[in-house]
Amino acid sequence: MANDNPKLRKNGGEGTFVGNALRWLVSKGTTIAPEILNIAGTVTGVDSLNKLGDLIRGDVNLSREDKDIILRELDRDISSEKQITKRWISDNKQVHWLPRLIRPLTLANFVILVDIVVLSSIWGQSIDEAFIPLVLTMGVTVIGGYFTVREIGKTKGTY
Repeated sequence: MANDNPKLRKNGGEGTFVGNALRWLVSKGTTIAPEILNIAGTVTGVDSLNKLGDLIRGDVNLSREDKDIILRELDRDISSEKQITKRWISDNKQVHWLPRLIRPLTLANFVILVDIVVLSSIWGQSIDEAFIPLVLTMGVTVIGGYFTVREIGKTKGTY
């Protein structure tokens, strides 16, 4: 179901299950409410996915079959998010230092990498255009994931 145009997938990656389902339905000529498409492009975390599900369930323009397809893919995204959170919580409960610190060390390593790239561009070195989408995707994943999970953990009392 993934679209061949990488610019239509979030961050140039594979996209979310629900995002791919929505793109597929749009490509078939199905009209999707703009608010659903806007939220679908920015969702992160289970709570946002649940809000998107509520919007989809309440949409009067989508057929029952289309809603079932989208909601089934949404459930796959929710399941995936929950599995990631479980792994991160498990890592933080480890006795050894490396599993507990792997995310902060990855974050620090990424920030140092970006600093080197920025400084090298100031000094006249150029970065190959092919690396820019990779760095952007890594930034969203590493920085966004790290701080999102930290905030979730703080509110749930697991950190």
